[in-house]
Amino acid sequence: MIIQTGAIAVGAQVRLTHGDPSPAQEVLSGDNGQFSFSNLPPGTFQLTITAAGFETQAFSVALRPGEAYILPEIMLNVATAVTEVRVALTQVEVATEEVKEQEQQRVLGFIPNFFVSYVPDAAPLTPKLKFELAWRSVIDPFTFVGVGFVAGIDQAADQFGAYGQGAEGYAKRFGAAYGNVVASTFIGSAILPSLFKQDPRYFYKGTVALDRGFCMRSAMP
Repeated sequence: MIIQTGAIAVGAQVRLTHGDPSPAQEVLSGDNGQFSFSNLPPGTFQLTITAAGFETQAFSVALRPGEAYILPEIMLNVATAVTEVRVALTQVEVATEEVKEQEQQRVLGFIPNFFVSYVPDAAPLTPKLKFELAWRSVIDPFTFVGVGFVAGIDQAADQFGAYGQGAEGYAKRFGAAYGNVVASTFIGSAILPSLFKQDPRYFYKGTVALDRGFCMRSAMP
């Protein structure tokens, strides 16, 4: 036996089977690529040749009484290699990409809309991503503007009178209001959802105006 390059096929497995219940016989091709079976009964045999990296060859051989059958030169063809590569993101990677898109969402172009998902089968958030969304929300410029507006109203109405007036009073009201926003955002959107394995986002539902709304969905991280 030889291979496509012309080299001798050494160590190829040769299997001989026949129709009766007798067991199959196997030999390996020698250093010269040859093999042999002896003391075979007459009949029809199936000869199968296999070698690593090459296509399997099969022959049917009819052996008559007293006959010595010599096979012609056998060529082993290189097996066709089929490589299948599948590239898929993990669930965490999918969720990370979805969060990046959510962090770009704004109502009217300036109001943060980070905790809304428009993906019907969104990947669940890990605790890290929940805290990331919360952090991104509290440091958004609009959050500081909103807190400043609330602090100004409280200043004008003299809420929390102990803070006093002037720049110092406004700074105290601003700090208190911002602290409330940070605490409520992290507790309601990161800490508790992580502990109870819930998703803090709203999920947009429906495709028709009469069927639109928001819902909360629980999801395992």
